[in-house]
Amino acid sequence: MLNKKQPALMSLIFLVMLYPSLLQAQCAGGNSNAAVPASAPLSDFAEQEDGTLRHQRTGLIWQRCALGQSWDGSGCTGIEMQLNWNSALNAADSHIQADQADWRLPNRNELASIIEQHCFGPALDSDAFPSAPVTAYWSSTPVSGAGEQVWSIDFVDGIVLPASTETLQAVRLVRGRF
Repeated sequence: MLNKKQPALMSLIFLVMLYPSLLQAQCAGGNSNAAVPASAPLSDFAEQEDGTLRHQRTGLIWQRCALGQSWDGSGCTGIEMQLNWNSALNAADSHIQADQADWRLPNRNELASIIEQHCFGPALDSDAFPSAPVTAYWSSTPVSGAGEQVWSIDFVDGIVLPASTETLQAVRLVRGRF
């Protein structure tokens, strides 16, 4: 006879067998919640040698490092820039990386697509986004009807929240579809 915990365990084992990527997310400092399936593990991305990743689900190309950090071939070095929203937009317009000049701030949904819900502090896969600053990042999406407010994502725990355009936040640029 099964006890009450066995069906839940059997369901979890079945899910992992069907979706092995559920166990593949690597969390910085081991900050993971084993009860939450992986949502954006490194296996969802194609690694490029130029410090970028192609998100296979969305087709977007992401910077592996926050703006201000540098890719050294195996990780991110340096300190992220903290910019207000207008400065972040200007920095995106003038940014060149991987011989490409079409970098931009991601919209709210694009930025949310890289949240690793299995991880916290930061809510990013640490193999995909090494040395990711544990902070909020700008999106390009204004909050409708809220004046000087823009959506941002706090990658401490992956929460989407509005922020004043004068707030200083980190920037992770993207290129590809709108």
